[in-house]
Amino acid sequence: MLISNQGTTKRLATASFALLTNSLVIVACLNQAALAQLPYGRWVTQPNGQIFFYRATGNPIVVYNGTQRAIAIERFRDALYTAFDGGGIYRSSDGENLGGGGLTTKVYPGPQTVRALLACGNFLYTAFSGGGIYRSLDGTNLGGGGMTERVYSGTELVRKMICSNRGSVITTFDGGGVYESPDGLNLGGSGRTFRLN
Repeated sequence: MLISNQGTTKRLATASFALLTNSLVIVACLNQAALAQLPYGRWVTQPNGQIFFYRATGNPIVVYNGTQRAIAIERFRDALYTAFDGGGIYRSSDGENLGGGGLTTKVYPGPQTVRALLACGNFLYTAFSGGGIYRSLDGTNLGGGGMTERVYSGTELVRKMICSNRGSVITTFDGGGVYESPDGLNLGGSGRTFRLN
């Protein structure tokens, strides 16, 4: 039916545009929701080696039930990284299957184990049992290669790494030295890195 009244036609056109706009927003939201997203909550290792995911509400779910034990779990660029005592590091984009399978990929095969795993600024830092520390821009090739570079070449092992509220990397070594690097390079000294103790 054709409505000749210009006011009515204008209101119908406005309503149709609003409906179309709302539909586009809903479709956009649905498309985003369809992508794998890391849920909010916390991942907790259990004494038996299992890893539970605790949501804000509801019961925890088991996201790892293997034989290895997790040494470190770190969130970086909307993915969860889990380092195991067997040497492997896995990346999960949905927070499930932390030891492989589903949407989880292996980003470091070993054989070294991880002393520390730290997300700071735009990088993921990995300190290994052999003494080296690497930083990765894209969260892959954590032991070197691709977009990963070595930022500490010494042999002293890392005790702890933290990201300061200024975005600098603070590294504590087993020998007692504590260093702060504002640019995330030369973590054991030199360059812009300075000793804190």
